[in-house]
Amino acid sequence: MNFQKQTLNLSKLWNAYWFRPAPLFDLALCRIIIVGFQIGYLLVKEYHRQMLERGDIPGLDYEPLHIVQWLTFPWGTETIPPDWFLSMTFGLTFISGITALIGFKTNLSLIFFAIGNLFIQAYLFSFGKYHHPQALLLITLFLLALSPSGGVLSLDNLMQKLRTNIKKQRFKPFNLLNKKSEFSRWPILTAQWLFALIYLSATMNKLSQGNGSLISADWMNGYTLQYFLINDGLRWGSDLGVWLGQYHTLAVILSWMAIIFEATFFLVLIFPSLVWVYIPAGIGFHTGIYLAQRAPFFHLMVLYSVFIPWTKMIKTFSRRQQQSSQQPKPEILYDGLCPICIRSMTVLCYFDWLQKLSYTSVEEEWTSIQKTHPDLSLEACLAEMHLILPNGYVRKGFFAFREIILYLPPLWPLLALMYFPGSEILGPKIYTFVASRRKRLTRCSFDSCSVK
Repeated sequence: MNFQKQTLNLSKLWNAYWFRPAPLFDLALCRIIIVGFQIGYLLVKEYHRQMLERGDIPGLDYEPLHIVQWLTFPWGTETIPPDWFLSMTFGLTFISGITALIGFKTNLSLIFFAIGNLFIQAYLFSFGKYHHPQALLLITLFLLALSPSGGVLSLDNLMQKLRTNIKKQRFKPFNLLNKKSEFSRWPILTAQWLFALIYLSATMNKLSQGNGSLISADWMNGYTLQYFLINDGLRWGSDLGVWLGQYHTLAVILSWMAIIFEATFFLVLIFPSLVWVYIPAGIGFHTGIYLAQRAPFFHLMVLYSVFIPWTKMIKTFSRRQQQSSQQPKPEILYDGLCPICIRSMTVLCYFDWLQKLSYTSVEEEWTSIQKTHPDLSLEACLAEMHLILPNGYVRKGFFAFREIILYLPPLWPLLALMYFPGSEILGPKIYTFVASRRKRLTRCSFDSCSVK
């Protein structure tokens, strides 16, 4: 009985560790950062050109890896696939990356994006040496594909909220940062533990390079690092690497720093507050390696995003801002029976991560609005959106919308359009045109009233 009880307790602890409800926001933001980076990396490194040219380089043997063999079986295992197939594969991978980035059919897009990237990398490796920097990112793409990474910050989730609010004929303010899932923790934890294992593996590799013993401190003697710095510096044209390689004492210090960092990185998983020590150190570590030896570990630096408690950071920042500010939030007055207004408020609230705005339905709260703002009329508020600023000033229509964008950092790219020359003339006209043709619903315009 005691054994069964202990086993049950261990099982509960195990499930609590991996499947404790966690914010979906952290997972979704990691999806955006990682997928966005990989899309850019495919373009910057000209992977499409590399794929087409690799088969034309003389002297290279084509030994396709398993994933390449499976996806190119119609041409056999010894025949290089045609250019049209390689171009189509790259194109589909790129398109699926864009849809995964914006969160359209998120999981399906991520699956295609992950498989496409795996094929591209494996195809290039089928002609020669293997390199390891991309491995963890490829694994993480599959983790994202198997997780609810589109639960928030996705077109899928936004469209679902729009449909729900229109069906209910009501907008209710919400906070994306509060949405949790029991399946949003395990993919992030898995990526974090893989990081720890990678660094421990690198540590053991360095410590096993001695002569005649399982573990040796020979790597920390400085001479090994000097050799790599000078060799890579001359090979890849890094003056910094050649310069650093001239100083033995500095090489000893850097060797010990590298070993200590890699051997103790796993402590971040035990003491999460250490993330603010190890992540900046890791970024500096890999940046220094690139500058001195031209070893591109950009993938690892981007994947550090899985360690950042994004939700906690944003909530803390928002709370401190609200506590330090003595002024009320800007208040949006909108027509609660207007489908366009309901959609607009849903979209604005979707990007109001810092909870900087308040939302008031004019008809529902008109009595209280009249008490605080007697100069406003119900007809004017129903005709166009009003924004009451903390200083008491009121913005209307297009200018209210433009002012609202200033409070929503994720939508700041739209400011270029909002303040484009001529926008003050054209913007109000477009807003008036749309507002004058919008429909208003009654509370009985939905299925719940159809039987009456």
